[in-house]
Amino acid sequence: MTKRKETSVLPALAVLLACAIPGAGHIYLGRVGRGLIIFLTISALFWSGMAIGGVLTVDSQQEKWWFAAQMLTGANGLVAWQLEKRAYQDLQQDLQKDAQGRSLEDRMVDKKIALVAPAETVARAYSGVAGLINLMCIFDVLMLSLMGVRGEPSPEKKRAKRRSEKDVETKS
Repeated sequence: MTKRKETSVLPALAVLLACAIPGAGHIYLGRVGRGLIIFLTISALFWSGMAIGGVLTVDSQQEKWWFAAQMLTGANGLVAWQLEKRAYQDLQQDLQKDAQGRSLEDRMVDKKIALVAPAETVARAYSGVAGLINLMCIFDVLMLSLMGVRGEPSPEKKRAKRRSEKDVETKS
């Protein structure tokens, strides 16, 4: 039987990684499969919302609660926020050049980047829920790292757990 060298887990580092990139905290803890699934799921959900609503889905000015939830997706939210800021800057420059005196909303409609209901609601829900799911994953990483858990559970432990659950069911 080979002895495994135990390394200490830094909970703060695990949480920081999980906040920055969804799934990275689980990968740090040795749960690579779970980390990749988390990354793909949260990223796909977030960018699906962005695809539905466009760059203005992440709105730090008008939708502060949704914005906070979206920022919980880490790098995904930061990239989308930068895209939103760039879009607003471009609109402001166009507005200054516009001699006809049209409003910002009219310019947004002209450029086809205005959000309208229900697409706006669905887009923000997708991207915001992705952040809230990542928050649960961050808590999972925190708890696993505080308990010192590293790696995936061994198949023997899984089988033993299933057997003990069956024993409890048969006794009931």
